[in-house]
Amino acid sequence: MSVAKPAPAIHPDFDVESAHLAETIAAMIRQIEFWEDRDRNAGADLETSVTMADTSEEHAAMLSVHVHQPYFGNLKVRVGGREQTLYIGKHAFLDTRGGHSVVSWESEVGSLFYSDALGWTPRRGGQGVIRRRRQLDVAHKHLLRVTDLYDDEQGGDTGGREEVLLRRLEEQSTAGMRDVVETLQPEQNEAMRYPAGTPVIIQGAAGSGKTTIGFHRLAWMTNRDRGVHQARPEACMVLMPNRVLAAYAARILPELELQGVVVTTPETWITGLLGLEKLEVTDRTLTLLLTDTDNARRALAWRKAKLLGDARMLDVVRTHLWNKFNAAIQGQSFSERVEVRGRDPQTVTFTEAQLFGLLHDVFAADPLDGYRAGYRRLLEEQALAQLNVPENEEISVQRQLSTPFTTLLGRIFASTTPVTEARRLLTDPAALSASGLLTEKEIRLLLADPLSGIPTPRRAHADVTELPLMLAVQAFTGGIGRAVGRTLEPFDHVVLDEAQDYSPLLYALLQRAARTGHITALGDLNQGMHGYKGPSSWEAVQEQLPGAQVLTLSRTFRSTRQITGLGARIASTYNRAADVKGVDRDGAEVQRYSGGNADQSGDERPLIAQAVRDARAAGHTNIAIVTRRAADADRLSEELREFDTDAQPITTQEHRYKGGLVILPVNLAKGLEFSAAIVAGANEQTYDNAVEYERRLLYVAASRALHWLALTSAGELHPLVR
Repeated sequence: MSVAKPAPAIHPDFDVESAHLAETIAAMIRQIEFWEDRDRNAGADLETSVTMADTSEEHAAMLSVHVHQPYFGNLKVRVGGREQTLYIGKHAFLDTRGGHSVVSWESEVGSLFYSDALGWTPRRGGQGVIRRRRQLDVAHKHLLRVTDLYDDEQGGDTGGREEVLLRRLEEQSTAGMRDVVETLQPEQNEAMRYPAGTPVIIQGAAGSGKTTIGFHRLAWMTNRDRGVHQARPEACMVLMPNRVLAAYAARILPELELQGVVVTTPETWITGLLGLEKLEVTDRTLTLLLTDTDNARRALAWRKAKLLGDARMLDVVRTHLWNKFNAAIQGQSFSERVEVRGRDPQTVTFTEAQLFGLLHDVFAADPLDGYRAGYRRLLEEQALAQLNVPENEEISVQRQLSTPFTTLLGRIFASTTPVTEARRLLTDPAALSASGLLTEKEIRLLLADPLSGIPTPRRAHADVTELPLMLAVQAFTGGIGRAVGRTLEPFDHVVLDEAQDYSPLLYALLQRAARTGHITALGDLNQGMHGYKGPSSWEAVQEQLPGAQVLTLSRTFRSTRQITGLGARIASTYNRAADVKGVDRDGAEVQRYSGGNADQSGDERPLIAQAVRDARAAGHTNIAIVTRRAADADRLSEELREFDTDAQPITTQEHRYKGGLVILPVNLAKGLEFSAAIVAGANEQTYDNAVEYERRLLYVAASRALHWLALTSAGELHPLVR
């Protein structure tokens, strides 16, 4: 028989805070009504009046969604001998009639709510002192609870921050991302607000909140307080490891007022930039690693994939293109007569030496939109300079030279498409050696074909290990960045989720595609499922992102003490989880279902069905059955119906996670979290204990649950989870 928890004591200031909440809501409603009154928005003319009214309605709509919860905390501060209370919310509100304004969590003052600092220097000078931090649980316009986090009159730290955090973590999960704005911890707040303009790598264990913090950092970057570093949502990009997570992120980013952000996968972004959206993308290296029993061939495939993603390949490609274009210029010259009004016909000429010089200049300039576009601009500039053309005749001259220049560019840059050029490079020993960056052994490795036994699609295709090399060719020849009409510009900010699975070469290319210092990478080297294309260390990424800082989230918030302990035991076998600390949140013991203790038939399906029933009996609705392979999920989805268990399969990137009972492979579960998770096939036959990669997969599978975890096996459970 369970004992009911005692009701929380009513805070002495509860009535005062309730009254302030009601007055703030009333002030917000008055402001919304004022904005929605179109008759008050009268300008000098009809057009101005309509514009003012539309703008006011936008403000009203934005504020109205926050009326039910205007704020979640407050700060009592003393500045220059004057004491005041600042209320902190998700949206700023200025009450022009009274003292019911709200400060945004994104602001510099809002940051003080999350930090441990007790003093600060306001922009207007003087010295500020924090007297009290207070959490206010507000829902549907009602105050539910008051919790002091810090109060100098009560001896300082009250322990309230941990109390509030544990209360939030005990809540049931939904199909969306956990809202952390109210409970940002000091180390999370520091990572989120690391100085704008600095590349940031956030290393965090499963459940440390790194993805959520990364998204909140992007929201923080869009605040006008960032000045020259402010990012426009529509000019930002978020890269997710698969389309399931990309769809998930696309749903929750608007909740942070991030409408218009491009959310996609690296493969979709690259093929789109190449103009090859219908290209089928394969991962034959992964197929070989999972199916081939020849260890030598597996090792060869791993090493080749790593080398293809090596950052040095960027300069290998650059050198190859330099030699190719120089060879194309040999024997070339240019001569074209043009008409300039008021003058006799004149001739524009470029000698072979001049054409070589322009190529040198464009390689030195390294334009964002590529060498071809940059070369054309230099040709046009030089032509206008040769003729000393008046400004009003420039367009006419450019029009006359357009076709001849296109013909010349065609001869110099002919047959340089990203797919064919990347593959041509990988079959040409002389081209691979031209840069002097690769050893003979590395060149032989690139020329080898360890994947020859893995079938390829009949339609046009590219492998994920080839794509960064193809993107490098595109970056140099056709440009890289954000497409704005027919031009390219740098992304304002790029966020990479599961950053441990992106190659150093891709990081080097993203550095070109974004504003300097505007990359946030979120990852966990413990969870590297695709080490053959990812970095060996964060130092390899820092080499490609000058000035990048690695910030470590050492505390995991996702799971109970029991689940976190099991995950740490698995991860410790590859020696990178020693510093991970869980929140001391007690929960149910990890449930184990094996042939020896629940079923004698050797059939795992009744065990899984029983685990589902037990999870539901414990009050959980968002439940995942995690399998090793997509084929296992497909098969079990059908077969479990015989056991009155209807789990919706998520077996391809086209499926969407909407909550409820789902069954999915570990590679698609990565990045998601569930109230309860059931690891099917939790045995050594499924996850080979002798292979580090398999232990990594087991760690990912076992770290998906927030509150309740089960392990099932028809035979004995895996030695790491018994």
